[in-house]
Amino acid sequence: MRALIARACAVAALAASAPVAANPLPAPGLYQVEVRIALPNVQDAAAPFVVTRCVMPADLESGEAFVILSKNPLRFCDLLDYQATDGAVSYRIACPGPNKGSAVAVFQTTANSYRGSIHMNMGGKNMTMSETQAGTRIGNCP
Repeated sequence: MRALIARACAVAALAASAPVAANPLPAPGLYQVEVRIALPNVQDAAAPFVVTRCVMPADLESGEAFVILSKNPLRFCDLLDYQATDGAVSYRIACPGPNKGSAVAVFQTTANSYRGSIHMNMGGKNMTMSETQAGTRIGNCP
């Protein structure tokens, strides 16, 4: 009987120490996102603003949940190499044309929030900037 209890305890301890597979993406729903724009060597380039948006499962799977939210022209360019890993997402943006703009984005995710930055190069304008987003799930979509 003691051997059986010892084996049961060993199995329970092993199961408790095994890593739990976590969902790498936040839950779909209504998100309140604070957006901040930063330009190198420019203090307070733009006032932060808040966007409330409905994030659907397809947006999370495609990367559209983490797109540029400011009025930056790179938001219309192709989102490429989207990857979602345990607790993080990343992608890059590539624009067509001779003076191509580009961007690299990295976000940390939890079950009900995300936080990250999109670092942008405006192409022929030789200008860089970044957009930082902090999103928190506030409920279900209407």
